[in-house]
Amino acid sequence: MAKRNTLDTMGKRQLIKALDSEFSMFIRMSAADDNGYVACPTCGRVYLWNSGDIHCSHYYGRANFNVRWDERNVIAQCSYENTWMEGNKPEMIDALVAKWGTDELRQMRAIAKLPNRHPDVFWLQEKIREYRAKNKKLREEKGLRC
Repeated sequence: MAKRNTLDTMGKRQLIKALDSEFSMFIRMSAADDNGYVACPTCGRVYLWNSGDIHCSHYYGRANFNVRWDERNVIAQCSYENTWMEGNKPEMIDALVAKWGTDELRQMRAIAKLPNRHPDVFWLQEKIREYRAKNKKLREEKGLRC
């Protein structure tokens, strides 16, 4: 029987992938109503949070590790807008401003413009634990299933 990787045995790439997954799940579940539906903030189409039609869409791309897992940098957006419309940035920024306000986005923008810093293994492990706990709580509160 294959041994399951734990956070302590995962390499950095595996940890980044695991954090991406937990973070995306959190963003999509947070945007879902109590029935599990998410309305895309840029086009208005409605999908189930876990259908594959809703993405965790980044304003500043995932290559920018400074804000890759910053909740102010992302929205739960339909796959069409995220993929084919490249996030529909004008509408996306409007949605981010409505959610966070201009001061928070200015702070996030300043962080995004700093030299790109790659996270260390310990930080990644802690963030994964944090988002796993947040996801568990959201699933219980909203009655959502993965």
